[in-house]
Amino acid sequence: MAKLGNETAATALQRGAAEGTAYQIASGLSYPPPSTVKGRVLGDLLAGRTITHRDCWIEHGSSRLAHHVYALRRDGWPVDMVEREVPTSDSGRSAAIGFYSLPQDAIHQAGERGQRYAAAVAAAKGGQ
Repeated sequence: MAKLGNETAATALQRGAAEGTAYQIASGLSYPPPSTVKGRVLGDLLAGRTITHRDCWIEHGSSRLAHHVYALRRDGWPVDMVEREVPTSDSGRSAAIGFYSLPQDAIHQAGERGQRYAAAVAAAKGGQ
């Protein structure tokens, strides 16, 4: 596991779980608090959604989807990104946009715990 300052990621996750700031499953994947942007992004992905930076901005108020994906990958989540060309609103120009998702096998591996987490995130989003 990676070192985070003076503690390993495993120690940080255990400490976070004890403090109620992180959720962890036996496979070693961690679940951030559902009310955080990182948690909301993970909830979207576990619900089978494919999301873009625009989705993150509109739905979660963050322009930093790549950062949250980086953090989720660091925590062991195999987030995929596919670039697609999309039209822009200015003179027919196109731009490459990243579309982020979790592979279906990762969603399946997260199992019932992952679906409960996605539901908790949806409930947290409803109470904004």
